[in-house]
Amino acid sequence: MPAKLTGVLYTFQTHVLYAGALIASARHKHHAGQVIWAPGGVLVEDEHGARRQVTMYVIPPDSAHAHGAAAAAAVLWVDRDDLPWGRARQMPLDAARELPASWCTQLDASLAPADAREVAAVLLDVVAPAARPGAHAPLHPAVRRMCALLDTTASEREISVTELARRSGLSVRQLRHRFTEELGLNPSAYLRWRRLRRALAAIERGATLTAAALEGGFADAAHFARVHRAQFGMTPSQALSSVRFGGSLTQPAD
Repeated sequence: MPAKLTGVLYTFQTHVLYAGALIASARHKHHAGQVIWAPGGVLVEDEHGARRQVTMYVIPPDSAHAHGAAAAAAVLWVDRDDLPWGRARQMPLDAARELPASWCTQLDASLAPADAREVAAVLLDVVAPAARPGAHAPLHPAVRRMCALLDTTASEREISVTELARRSGLSVRQLRHRFTEELGLNPSAYLRWRRLRRALAAIERGATLTAAALEGGFADAAHFARVHRAQFGMTPSQALSSVRFGGSLTQPAD
């Protein structure tokens, strides 16, 4: 197995799809839920440390996990904020689905965009079978204000919880409780996630790892690498230096 991801990364709506060989990850967790499809099977470790060999597996957001290597796989990341994950958590984690056999041999750079779009749609359907893509329960107005503020300051200076509370109209205690209750992580962790997303977007536009780290608001490339490894179980070099960015799979509106 390669030491780096060598497949293709696509954006699909507000989500991210990877198709190609999968390398083993260290134990990690991130703010996105994840659906893995590996036709030949892949070893996964859940948040309790239990291991199982699966072909399709759902990892809820903010759940510690690890996975082994697979010769071919498709992985869809869906932010907790994007879908009603409370419903997804009630589904079997090993959610086997019927997928065209022809895709099994094309989960690499040869996968046509139309097929990649269908793969992404099928994997999204695993966690949101009856929901409109992108639908989720409205956030509390103060949480929406906080998210917007953290998004705009993701590449700038640190913002204190006290200042966030003042701008949101809540006490510090109320802010932490409301934010964690609705998003599953505290404001500082959310800011790290948004900075990571911003750095990844910079790499897709062609930035070096060092430039992406600075654009994302990290102190330096080493800081970016530490956060990326904690969030994805591999370094930015392992995950991003050898992949191809395939662009958007979202079809324009008629």
